[in-house]
Amino acid sequence: MKRTLGVLLSALLGLWLLVGSCWPSNAGAPEGYQSFVDTSGQLTLNDILSNRYANLFVPTAESPLKVPGAGAALWINVPLEHATTYLLELHNPSIARINVYLLQDDLLRVSHSSGIADPRASIPLPHGGFAFPINVTERDGKKLLVRLQNDYPMTTHLTMVPLSEVTRVHIRHQSVQGILVGLLLGTALTALLLGTLRRDPLHLLLGISAALFALSGLTGVGWALHNWSFLHGQTGNLLSLAGFIVLSAGLHGAMPLPGTTGSRAERIIILVVGTLILSISIAQPASIQMVLSGLRIVLPGLMLALIAVALVRRNPVDPLFTAGTLLLTSSWLLEQLLGLPPHGITQHLTDLLLWGSLLCYSWSQFRQQQAHTLIQITQQHEQASAREHREARIRFLARISHELRTPMNGVLGMSELLLDTALSSKQRDYVQTIHSSGNDLLNLINDVLDLSRLESGQLTLEKMRFDLHSLIDDCLENCRTRLNHQPVELISFIHPDVPRSMEGDSARLRQIIMSLLNNANANTEEGEILLVVAAEEQADGSQTLRLVVQDTGHPMGAEARGSLLEAAAPTGLLVDMMERQGQLSLYISQQLVRMMGGQIGIKESSEQGNSIWITLPAELIDTPDDSSRQSQCLTDLNILIVDDNATCRKVLQQQASAWHMLPRTAASGREALAMLRAQANLNNPFDILLLDQSMPGMTGLELASKIKDDPLIGDDLLIIMLTGINQLPSRIIARNAGIRRVLNKPVSGYTLRTTLIDEWLQFKQRSRVTPAVEEPGEASESDFQVLVAEDNAISSRVIQGMLARLKVSCDAVNNGEKAVQAVQSGNYDLVLMDCEMQGMDGFTATRHIRDWEQRQAMSPVPIIALTAHILPEHRERARQAGMTGHMAKPVELAQLEALLNHWKASRRPGRVS
Repeated sequence: MKRTLGVLLSALLGLWLLVGSCWPSNAGAPEGYQSFVDTSGQLTLNDILSNRYANLFVPTAESPLKVPGAGAALWINVPLEHATTYLLELHNPSIARINVYLLQDDLLRVSHSSGIADPRASIPLPHGGFAFPINVTERDGKKLLVRLQNDYPMTTHLTMVPLSEVTRVHIRHQSVQGILVGLLLGTALTALLLGTLRRDPLHLLLGISAALFALSGLTGVGWALHNWSFLHGQTGNLLSLAGFIVLSAGLHGAMPLPGTTGSRAERIIILVVGTLILSISIAQPASIQMVLSGLRIVLPGLMLALIAVALVRRNPVDPLFTAGTLLLTSSWLLEQLLGLPPHGITQHLTDLLLWGSLLCYSWSQFRQQQAHTLIQITQQHEQASAREHREARIRFLARISHELRTPMNGVLGMSELLLDTALSSKQRDYVQTIHSSGNDLLNLINDVLDLSRLESGQLTLEKMRFDLHSLIDDCLENCRTRLNHQPVELISFIHPDVPRSMEGDSARLRQIIMSLLNNANANTEEGEILLVVAAEEQADGSQTLRLVVQDTGHPMGAEARGSLLEAAAPTGLLVDMMERQGQLSLYISQQLVRMMGGQIGIKESSEQGNSIWITLPAELIDTPDDSSRQSQCLTDLNILIVDDNATCRKVLQQQASAWHMLPRTAASGREALAMLRAQANLNNPFDILLLDQSMPGMTGLELASKIKDDPLIGDDLLIIMLTGINQLPSRIIARNAGIRRVLNKPVSGYTLRTTLIDEWLQFKQRSRVTPAVEEPGEASESDFQVLVAEDNAISSRVIQGMLARLKVSCDAVNNGEKAVQAVQSGNYDLVLMDCEMQGMDGFTATRHIRDWEQRQAMSPVPIIALTAHILPEHRERARQAGMTGHMAKPVELAQLEALLNHWKASRRPGRVS
């Protein structure tokens, strides 16, 4: 940079010295002329020649001449030094009226008249200003008078150049001026090309300003532009003013004022204001020179002030921009110090400095663009590298997930089958621990994979219809398993106005709810956890699902709150999140909530623990409830709710009231006995008793036994017990105590209502036995045939064991070719196809099966993809191969049972060849 600036300054200085060494100073300037101001502007030549006015001429200093305005006229007596032919030049092209008189012994010999108020054709010679030939054959008795008149004050230079010197002076002037115009045009062309190719508006503005300055310079070497009479001979000054206006807009974009941004709108405002100033200057030509001079000093002065402020604040300043501003300032200072004498070097030097400033500005902008482009390229490379790194990490994690899910299928599947066998309490506890630890590991794998997909933007949401109540029941069931040995009450309340069906991503909603429940479980050592689900209608008519998870544990820590509420977490903290249990899951949950267009918040207090709420835009669908017609049997039934937990009593009471029952509550067994006896004495006994097993003082089982032994209460009381899974009494003991049904806590409203309806109807119709009638079209267990295609022996054994547990017959093969042969030779109702098998994989086998079915005109057999991949692209690949559904490993017994029930209900008709 320093070397480049040195070369530029050396070139400018060298050109300056070269031109200055061969340039005469003040060539052609007349000496000893006299002037007289005619204030009336009405004096004629004869008046001036009279003795009254001839003696009023006074010696005048050297040019420039000051022409008065307001109609006054300036008379100049120009001395004639030699008997030769001269060229009289007036260098201001905006003089209104000019009269030239050549006299011989006070007799008029030659006269010329011109000015912008006269037709241009009357000018004898073409010139940038005005030029008149003066032929002096002898000096004696010769006198030259020049009359100048204008409507506003102005200055002009007057020169008398011998005809022998005219060609040399004008060729020299036009040559240098042409070089400078060429430099400006070259700079303009370069800047315009850069601005067009790079779409840089600042370069375009610099190019336009350079082109305007070049056109302004052309007015000094030609006279055609002066034919525009409406410009009052100020074409060059107006073009120069337009160039500085455009340059101001460009410099504002490069270095904006404090409080501004240099935006496109601000630059347009500068150009619009400049256009108005230009229009006013054309209408008021007297103000053109003043406006131009003011802009020429204000613009570089303002840029120098901004540069000084930046240096004081130690902000980076481009040296080229600073050099351009200094050259622009020097151009104005040189003109003010030396003036602009005709045929002098000052005008060319000011133009040279102006070109140098434009070159520096353009060069500075080019370098900034190069640096910006380099930054963009670097960022693009970094983004591409980061994207490639993320994709490689996702592929790696997906592969690891696939490899881990296959053995996890064996661990979880076998432990689930083992739990259905006869085990001692200690053995059952061991197996449950193994199963729970396996699920924790599986959840961690899913969280890490989801996090990578969130970072890369590849996580997408699905939209399907699902049963919201069943989804919440499943979440509560999973959480209840974890709370087996903890003194924590798990309570749920779904408002009656929440429909069962909803459209959305059920898997992600389940993931969010489980994350919040697990977080509440981690914070609560004893007490209660409450899950509340409600539907809210917004002002615009849209529906919102609101979920609240409240616990009585200790308040959440700052890290956990940040994971739940912060929109983005630094990548460096992700490892820390994995080390802190549950935080990674919370972070993923809040990201999922934001993707669904919802909100998440937390309210905490030292007394009530934490309360986390979520609102999600939901498409809730009202569907007819099969039990709604039978629920009328619960209307006006007296029900007594006995539970020592106040929250549980309140939830059950609200649910019973929503079913139009008449609920009352009791906090202990003794209070319940007293209420039962009191109502019996009033001949208004309770119809249903809903009691908790684990109560201090008197357990639910003891209360039921006392009720059975009390003759006052009688046998007309339906007793249903609610209990934790680890406090479940044996079926025989419960029946002997008069308990009709035992439900595990937490029990959903739908399950509780259905149980109450069924038990109440059976309770009132004990004498009638209604045999179960098999619905027509429903397939028996042994009639439903399943083919399992799995090359992993452990996974195959797990699936076969689950099918045997569900009393479904099956056949198993270990590769795709055998699967195709089995389908072609057998009659299967469902095929469970592993996607990645040795030899022929599941995708290829499915395509062969579909092709064979199409050739044989047979209805397609349902083929479910069994894969350890859970990414959406793998599901799409399975769909394109012709598979009917997708089931991720490890396979759960409940998931497999739901799948079988679905295909049993929609069992395809027999094949027709």
